[in-house]
Amino acid sequence: MTRILIGALALLLPACGTVTEGTRSEPEPAAVAPPSPPPERPPVTWRGEVIEWSELRPLLAERAGAVVLEEVLLDRQLDRLIRERNLTVDAARVEREAGDLLAGLSEDPDRAGRLLLDLRAAQGLGDRRWNALLRRNAAARLLVQDQVRVTPQAIEAAMDAAHGPRRTCRIMALPDLKACAEARRRIDAGEPFGEVAVAMSTDRSAARGGLVNPVSRLDPSWPASFRQALWDLSMGQTSAPVLVEQGYVLVRAEGEVPAETVDPVKARAAAERDVRRAQERVQMEALVAGLREAQRDAVVSDDDLRGAWRRVRSGAR
Repeated sequence: MTRILIGALALLLPACGTVTEGTRSEPEPAAVAPPSPPPERPPVTWRGEVIEWSELRPLLAERAGAVVLEEVLLDRQLDRLIRERNLTVDAARVEREAGDLLAGLSEDPDRAGRLLLDLRAAQGLGDRRWNALLRRNAAARLLVQDQVRVTPQAIEAAMDAAHGPRRTCRIMALPDLKACAEARRRIDAGEPFGEVAVAMSTDRSAARGGLVNPVSRLDPSWPASFRQALWDLSMGQTSAPVLVEQGYVLVRAEGEVPAETVDPVKARAAAERDVRRAQERVQMEALVAGLREAQRDAVVSDDDLRGAWRRVRSGAR
C-alpha cells in the first residue's frame, strides 16, 4: 500500500518588542514585492510541440470532471459524518479494505494482484484516487455498523447456501394462470419440460430449457414459495403453479447435489463474515445514494465542469 504522508503545518508569528521612551526608532525598510511565481510548466511536449493545461483542462473536465468532483464531495461528506460521530478511520481500516478487495478477486495472491492492476487500469485509478476510494469504503463501512444485524437464522441460511444439499431444477416463468394451464397441457401431452420452457418461459433461463443453478433449501436469493415447492417435489416431478413476485413459475426437480463436508467452525465463521459483508454493502449503498442526492445543490462555476456535472446529475443512477 502506498503510505499517506501527513505534513506538519508551522504557524509563524511575528516577534513583538517595546521601544524605550525617547529612543529614536530605526526607519522601517522599504517593502519588497514578493518574487513573481515561475511560469507554469507545460504538462506535455511532443516533437517540439507544447500542449498546455489550458488545452487539456476543458477536455478533462468534460470526460471525467464530474466523476472526480463527485468523489471529492463524497470525501468531504463522509469526513463530516465521521467527525460528527467522533469516529476515526485509521490506517488499519483502510488496509483491511485493500486486503478484503484482493481476497474477493481471487484466492491466489498473484492472480488477485494482476486482477487488481487490470481493475485499476480500467477505472483510471491512480494512487491518489485508489487511496481515496479505500478510505471512502472504510468510512462508509464504519458509519453503517450500528445498522447491521447478523442473526443466527441468516448465518444458517448462508451456510446452507454455501455447503448444504442443493437441488438441480428447471423453471418456467409465466405471466398468468392461463399460460400455466397451457404449459401444463403441453407437458402432460408428452412435450419435454425444457422444450416448453424454450417456447413459453419469460425467464432468461428459457434459452437453456429453464435450467438454473442448483438451489439450496434456505438460499435467500430465491423466493421462499419457490424453494418450498422445489424441495417438496420428487425427482422428475413438475409442480403446480407457484406464485412469485413477477407472476407464476412451474418447477421441475431434476436431481440433488449432496451437502459438502466442511469444518463447521470455519464454515460458520465464513458464513457470518459473508452475511455481515452483504448487509454492510446494502447499507453502504443506501448511505452513498443519500449523500449523492445531497450533492445536487453544489454550485459549479467552471463552464466545462458544470456541463459534465449536469449531464451526470440528470442521468439515471
